[in-house]
Amino acid sequence: MKKLQTILALTVAVTMAVSGCGPRNVVRPMIISGTIRPVALIAQAIAGAALQVHVLAGSDGVPLQNAQELASASAVVFQTGTSIDTWSSKMQQGGVRFVSLSAALDKGRLGSPWLSFRDAADMARLMRDTLDALYPELKEQFDSRYAVFMDECSQADGRLKRLVWSAGTRAFLAEDTTWSGAAADFGLRILVQPGLKGLDLTGAEAASRVANWGSGEKTQVVVVNVVPGGSTGVVRQSNGVVVCNLDALGATADGPFVSWLEGELTLLGSAIGK
Repeated sequence: MKKLQTILALTVAVTMAVSGCGPRNVVRPMIISGTIRPVALIAQAIAGAALQVHVLAGSDGVPLQNAQELASASAVVFQTGTSIDTWSSKMQQGGVRFVSLSAALDKGRLGSPWLSFRDAADMARLMRDTLDALYPELKEQFDSRYAVFMDECSQADGRLKRLVWSAGTRAFLAEDTTWSGAAADFGLRILVQPGLKGLDLTGAEAASRVANWGSGEKTQVVVVNVVPGGSTGVVRQSNGVVVCNLDALGATADGPFVSWLEGELTLLGSAIGK
């Protein structure tokens, strides 16, 4: 009887294997996603050509219409974990792994900053570790590209420190804490003033308000987020306000992450210059 049961069990196993009903190997998608463009640019720097990288949001930070579909096709989704992409938490369903990069940032710093080279290096390390675990056969490539990325960040950071430390003021105004990480790294003070959001900075009234907000630091430098379709740059207005338009969402990025962020922070350095 036992012999018959054994034969039957083997027969069922063979039949299932031949018919395709047996256990199958799970194929990992060679696609990863970033919630916004700067995050995707860092991921691309680590992944290289080995993986396809998708961006889930447009230049305004709003998720694309097919964002859920793109996320579902990805092995992992990297998110900033800050208010800029809180929408992504609603997409966490199924077997897709979501990794919050805020876990890699210093908890004690103002407003969970994420746009500085120190923050970028911390996030890149978490990305590298995640990809190493997901694709162990590609670990050597990821580790090598991570080392190159770190070196590029270090060199750019050194160039920026020389620029910023020669500046005439040590502070700037901003409507939120997006650039507070960069400010901390370069010994600057960021004066967060939500009243800047939507304020017309060209008139005499605005000049008076900006001067009042920055009086303690003797600065009239204002950093604003460039509107979709707009351009980055520094404008020294006739009313005395220095407006520095920066692109926090990477809408104008046409190259790798390091060169893009260095360009943005170089604008900040020129805005607070002598």
